[in-house]
Amino acid sequence: MSSRTCIAVDSTCDLPAKFIQQHNIEVLPIYINYDGGQALDYRDPQTMLDFYKNHSKQQFGLAQSDPLSVSDMTHILKERLLPNYDLVQVVTINSKKSDVYKRVSEAALVNEPKFRELEKNEGRAPFRIRLYDSMSMFTGHALLVYELVKKIHVENLPLNKSIRAIDNMRDQVYGYLIPNDLSYMRDRRHLRKGDNNISWINFKLASALNLRPIVQLHRGATEKIDTGKGFLGALEKLFDHVRKQITQGLTSDVIAMSYGGLLEEIKDEPVLLQFREFCKQHDIKTMLSMMSMTGAINVGPKSFALSFATDKDLV
Repeated sequence: MSSRTCIAVDSTCDLPAKFIQQHNIEVLPIYINYDGGQALDYRDPQTMLDFYKNHSKQQFGLAQSDPLSVSDMTHILKERLLPNYDLVQVVTINSKKSDVYKRVSEAALVNEPKFRELEKNEGRAPFRIRLYDSMSMFTGHALLVYELVKKIHVENLPLNKSIRAIDNMRDQVYGYLIPNDLSYMRDRRHLRKGDNNISWINFKLASALNLRPIVQLHRGATEKIDTGKGFLGALEKLFDHVRKQITQGLTSDVIAMSYGGLLEEIKDEPVLLQFREFCKQHDIKTMLSMMSMTGAINVGPKSFALSFATDKDLV
């Protein structure tokens, strides 16, 4: 891939900071409007650390995330993308859950005549912006971008063939979420786009029994598949489920994971260490990142997300 071509993602894509830096991935920020102010989520490691260290339910419990406006996106196109690239491949969060895809598309359309004018008057190379809807969120989004990067940089496929390859994998991505603070999700249920009636959580019963739901996201459908006793109990059940899928075979050599808090809180948990060792023994890589600030305000802090891809029926 030419140095004048880049991959761009929105900040909900739960990729480790090191991966983003190594592969020159551009991050399109998202606004977070909270009690007392506004923050910009752009996966900056220090900003994320500060957010998680200082997070409070009073301040962020009813916060809302909003994608950049067309005007903001136009500014990024002019100041950051246009001077440095000729082709920008944007991979966005599920367009049914967020308007990121729509806003980027609108900004590209509005600015199309200006791009053509620059080509004509300044003789610069044509500038193109392409969009791809991951139809996933959080770690599922990250898994597809990981595969896209691998196709381009390891397998040396051209960008268009690489996009076709991840398009074939998109329906194979299974995402999982373990929300930790059920009261947080209960209080926000009227804010979630497309999820006004989350029937898979009985908040009072789950809280009384210290249960945590394991939620599966696949092809746009969301359903509870199991529960665990406490957060670590749910995590152990999720890992047992994923081990079975690894044993029968995955279509990606990576499992993407994210945690809605400081990674030092979870990275040395025995249940996680044992799972990562199991993956290593089966030649599966694991990526662990901080969940985006946007993700954390929508599903609650200290939540856990995981995604893998398989073309086989789940066992």
